Amino acid sequence: MLRPFIRTALALFTLSWFLPTVSFADWITLLFASIVLTLLYSLIRPILKIVLLPINFVTLGMASALVNVGLLWLATYLVPGFYIEPMLIFGIYFNEFFSLVLVSILIGFLSSAVKLLI
Repeated sequence: MLRPFIRTALALFTLSWFLPTVSFADWITLLFASIVLTLLYSLIRPILKIVLLPINFVTLGMASALVNVGLLWLATYLVPGFYIEPMLIFGIYFNEFFSLVLVSILIGFLSSAVKLLI
């Protein structure tokens, strides 16, 4: 359980460094958000994937992306001081949902990149 926590913490720190819309109040908030996100991904995501398996089959995997976005939103709701705000990229305004989608994709990418290093 320590390796997924470290991967998530490094991914969140990197995203908060490069994206001004991902922010933390302090280091303790970053650690707490990493713990909450790791627990949600380890405990809740497998259950939701089994429950949503028929929908995931019909939508060709899009439901699993929505599960990740929902869990990320839940983490921002549960951890005070952890914010993912709407963003503006190349003149295109992304509302909060699409910002969560983009950050969820980037967390998955960065976690897998860090997994190769650890």
